[in-house]
Formats: sequence, C-alpha cells, structure tokens
Amino acid sequence: MSGKKRSFSKKARNKHDRKEKPMVIITAEGRNETESKYFNGFRTADCPYIIKVHKAGNITDPTKLAISIRKRWEDEEADIRTGDKAFVVVDLDNKDSKAREIHRLENENNIEEYIVSNPSFEVWYLLHYDYSTHSFINADAAIRELKKHYKGYEKNSDMYPLLKDKMSKAIANADKLEDYHNAEEHSHPDVHCNPYTDVHNLVKLLTE
Repeated sequence: MSGKKRSFSKKARNKHDRKEKPMVIITAEGRNETESKYFNGFRTADCPYIIKVHKAGNITDPTKLAISIRKRWEDEEADIRTGDKAFVVVDLDNKDSKAREIHRLENENNIEEYIVSNPSFEVWYLLHYDYSTHSFINADAAIRELKKHYKGYEKNSDMYPLLKDKMSKAIANADKLEDYHNAEEHSHPDVHCNPYTDVHNLVKLLTE
C-alpha cells in the first residue's frame, strides 16, 4: 500500500471525542449486496471498530468508487489520527486496465486502501472450503465452483452466518495463496494473480 495518507478533516472532530472505537468505512461495487451483507456480519460488540458499510449505487469503476468513499469519509467526519480507516472492495475481473487503475489510485496517497479479488469476491468464499491455485476465466466460473459447495449461492446471498466458523481456515488458505503468487513473482493487483483475494487482510483487521 502507499505511504502516509493525508486526512480530509476540515473541522473540529467533537464527534470523534464522543465515540469509543475507531471507524472502518467499507465500500464495494454496487452490482449486488453480497459484499455489504458479508461485512455487516462483523458488526458485533467484540469488533474493535465501528463498521460503516457504504453502498455506492451501481458503481463498479475503481475511480468512481474512490470518489464515493472519499465523500463518505468527509460526511462521517472520519480522521486517520483517531484510527479511522477506509477500504474499497473491488473485483479485478481479469482486466489489466482495472489493475493499472487501482495501482494509480493507490499511488495517489489518499485515505482509502484497496481490497482486490481476482476475478471476483467469490474467491474469498471458496477459500473457506479448499485451497486451490486453479485460475478462473471470469466471475461466473468462480461462482459455478462455489455452487459445488453451496448450491443455493446467489450474488445477494448473506454468506457470513454460513462461513463464520470456517474463517480461520479461509485466512490460512488466503495467506498460502498470497505466498504462492509472491513466489511466482506476480505483482498484485495483477491479472496473473488468479485466483487471488485481499479480503483476508480486512477480515484480520476486523477480528483481531
């Protein structure tokens, strides 16, 4: 990730003086609600953060997602100095142009960090069941594989209750997959990292 990030703070943060926990703002592509439902599952008393899941409408473009979450950051009066964080959850869809766009956004040194899956978020769900380096031609292929484990899966499914007991296994598998791509000297995000996901890094933050 990029280095020191600047704050969008513009006025006194009396709101932050009152809150007990730092805030995590999460935005995801707006084509469906599976990611939003999943991250809302972490909103428990034990979570070290106040979780704000931001719905970005039908936006799927990384730059527009970045603009959207920066606006929400200002609206929430968030501040990195109080431990607040912002994350954009995005699918790479095996698109090199999208990878280049995310790299550019990361280098802009703004408040948000990027949680990228390739080709799609379903890679994270699959890692709850098995470790595999088998690549997927597109998101539909990943969904077909996931339906071998959970036949009822749809893009708006709430997967958190179903998968929460398998979370440790998924994190271990995601770490292993990351090591695999590092050994192959694949730069991430990159279309050559397939399958791949950063979701485990955000999950670690919300659970540890």
